[in-house]
Amino acid sequence: MTKKILIDFEKIKDPYSGLGQFCAHLKIYFDKSPLHLQYWRPGKFQKLAKKIPFILPKSDVFHAVHQDSPFMPWSSTTKYILTIHDLNALNENSSYGTGEFYRMNMQKKIDRADKITFISKFTGEEVARNFNVDQSKTQVIYNGISLGKAGERPAFVPDGNFLFSVGTVLPKKNFHVLIDFLKLVPDYKIVIAGTTFHAYAKEMQKRIIDEGLSERFFLIGTIDEAHKVWYYNHASAFLFPSLLEGFGLPVAEAMSLGLPLFISDKTSLPEIGGEDAFYFKNFEAEHMRDVFVSGMKNFTLEKKQRLIERSKMFDWKKAADDYLTIYKNI
Repeated sequence: MTKKILIDFEKIKDPYSGLGQFCAHLKIYFDKSPLHLQYWRPGKFQKLAKKIPFILPKSDVFHAVHQDSPFMPWSSTTKYILTIHDLNALNENSSYGTGEFYRMNMQKKIDRADKITFISKFTGEEVARNFNVDQSKTQVIYNGISLGKAGERPAFVPDGNFLFSVGTVLPKKNFHVLIDFLKLVPDYKIVIAGTTFHAYAKEMQKRIIDEGLSERFFLIGTIDEAHKVWYYNHASAFLFPSLLEGFGLPVAEAMSLGLPLFISDKTSLPEIGGEDAFYFKNFEAEHMRDVFVSGMKNFTLEKKQRLIERSKMFDWKKAADDYLTIYKNI
């Protein structure tokens, strides 16, 4: 009898989000699988489905591809796979993350799961510190990289040398520390790509203007993949001062093209960046400048090649194969 496997791909609707990319890249390889896979995208039933879990189609296996998925298996006999990307909600100042309900709900999911996967060792360790977890049912599966090598020239191209970063402009990304940093590296400009809907982004933009940096610091909003590759290929280095990451996909992307990496030493980033990235141990502008200047001076062709080689461990086909193996085994 053919087993039905249902995968929560609700987030595929948002191609600019990390979860949207996660779903989209896995789907490319899942579509080639002989397994009987179904993708859950509730559409017009979205609000109802979040309130009534049994509206999910009947299945033998259900995979919630992120920890905040509101969907649970409709039956107690359905095997449940849970992928946890991060516990950022526990570290952000919001009632959603710090409330007792969130913790109770997360523990309930962990207890119910027949298999739990993490996108980094760091995430697995953080979950173990905060919840009761049966380690025998856990596994780390790294995200992958999927970048074209050529890219396409965007409409906005800064003059001269520029440093690049990408990510939703939110407080956890910590991008504002780059403003004072930029004042100390006058030979460079900074380009950050990512959605700017949050008040944090508006505050950053105002400060950039007020401090006379509007010709050197650019928040350019969302961009497509081809333009992102162009910025990676033409930037002098990649900056990522993030405070909260379960993986850090932009770091792996920049690594795959051999860019010098200047990143935070927080959460999962040292695990992803490895020994050849350069790390900000604090966010004082002078310290960041010193790390940058020293790093650029000591970035060699050998370091570049080692970064490119390291990036090969982050592969979407391998990730998809690992998930498919879990589906088969469970």
